[in-house]
Amino acid sequence: MEALSVREYRNNLAASFTKADNGEQVLIRRKNEIYALVKVGREDLMITPELQVKIDKAREEIKSGKCITLKSSEDIDAYFDSL
Repeated sequence: MEALSVREYRNNLAASFTKADNGEQVLIRRKNEIYALVKVGREDLMITPELQVKIDKAREEIKSGKCITLKSSEDIDAYFDSL
């Protein structure tokens, strides 16, 4: 599929949103990058009970010191290399 230029996108906003609503792919080209217009459902923006359990568990692990702190990209690289 061909990407719309930003100008084409601006001139065809309603049609672009209609296409996204219908599940069609809408691509927008800006300089050397390509972006996608994607319809996001309400459920995609909500924290599910399962996700909340994971968040709560992670917070407890942080409070109890069961975590590590990496302050630089070198620290992160070294940590992943050690796994």
